[in-house]
Amino acid sequence: MSDNKIIRVGVLGACGNIGGTHTENLANYVNGAVLSRIYDINEERTRETAEKYGAAAAASAEDLIHADDVDAVIIASWDGTHADLAIKCIEAGKPVFCEKPLATTLEDAEKVAAAEKAAGKRLLQIGFMRRFDPDYIKMKEILDSGKLGAPLMIHCISRTREHPKGHTTQQHITNIAIHEIDICRWLLGENLTDVSVRFPRPTCFAEPGLQDPQLVLMQSESGVLIDVEVSGNCYYGYEILCELVCEKGTIRLPVAAEPLVRSYLNLGSAIPEDWTNRFVTAYRNELQHWINFLRGLTEEPGPGTVDGFEACKVSDALISAQDTGLWEKV
Repeated sequence: MSDNKIIRVGVLGACGNIGGTHTENLANYVNGAVLSRIYDINEERTRETAEKYGAAAAASAEDLIHADDVDAVIIASWDGTHADLAIKCIEAGKPVFCEKPLATTLEDAEKVAAAEKAAGKRLLQIGFMRRFDPDYIKMKEILDSGKLGAPLMIHCISRTREHPKGHTTQQHITNIAIHEIDICRWLLGENLTDVSVRFPRPTCFAEPGLQDPQLVLMQSESGVLIDVEVSGNCYYGYEILCELVCEKGTIRLPVAAEPLVRSYLNLGSAIPEDWTNRFVTAYRNELQHWINFLRGLTEEPGPGTVDGFEACKVSDALISAQDTGLWEKV
């Protein structure tokens, strides 16, 4: 595709939380692209959203993928549909931006990788948006400079105020911790080799049978030890923290900037309610990068099938570790 071509994009799962964010960003903030078609299983919301943004409402996912006015596709439907839809896009020769995870099983992730290999060209970018967050980028730049020496440990916290009904113990890995799996691989520039999971007592806000919170432990090829607190029902708000411990110092992800307020007998700052407040820039940047790559404005691709597949390998080992309570090999 040439740098003067406008990319016509269709969005699958356009009316959910993440799909709605991608739809709005594509329509209002991404240069070089237009929102041409959308599809969601909620027909009424599909019609309303299509009218709001001046897009066409597709009759089905397949209709959108094969439409002549769709050059590329965003997959933002529920996790279990990602692999099948990604394969259909690849087989249709359409570049695809697939939200994380690439798949919910390693077997399905392998099928996506095989489809792209058969296509003979890179067609997929995976939605690991933290790679496009300015603060994580600064952390990596400092680490890569070498001035703090080699990394030794990474401490991460991923806390969400509450999760929808039906959220499972495994989804703490495939839907939440998968962000830390990828960002730690990216920060360190190496794969993760050994993993384990520990369960503390569950919070009173967790549904019966749900292990929440969880402590995810991982080790990299060079021996960096990583711990991730994954809390799906922390009650108080949304908080993402990360600290790299190196030989000569540490690099800490800044807490989201909020005004410090003094009021009667109180001093404090606001905490974001959910991810939409924390990663606004990252979500816009990742789509802009994808479109720029498709238009030939950058030769550097975003995270792709290999990254999605490696994250699924780690997820698969962590799910095994949930059951065994042991350290598992990736």
